Amino acid sequence: MRATYLLYELSWALPVILIQWLVAGRELWRRRRVLGLAVAVATLYLAACDAFALGHGIWRVDPRRVLGLRFGPLPLEEAVFYLVTNLMAAQGFVMLTGYLREKRTVRKL
Repeated sequence: MRATYLLYELSWALPVILIQWLVAGRELWRRRRVLGLAVAVATLYLAACDAFALGHGIWRVDPRRVLGLRFGPLPLEEAVFYLVTNLMAAQGFVMLTGYLREKRTVRKL
């Protein structure tokens, strides 16, 4: 099935992203600008590296498992993979730093 890759990565990532927002939505919203910038920069960098590798035959993606939408040599699914992976990591970092900041504040009281 052509949507296999996209369906697997969304079913893997979206529950984690949802849980992160349920647990720390206020903190994530408060840090949305820096979060968006960090995710965008990291996603563009990794997507560019992947596009280079795909374009130079270093590796390939099975065309039977992707929708066929591309950004140059980069399939949509690869771009989505980097986006959701970076989002989960950056949100996790924001959650951790918020927790540590809160813990320091409580300790000072």
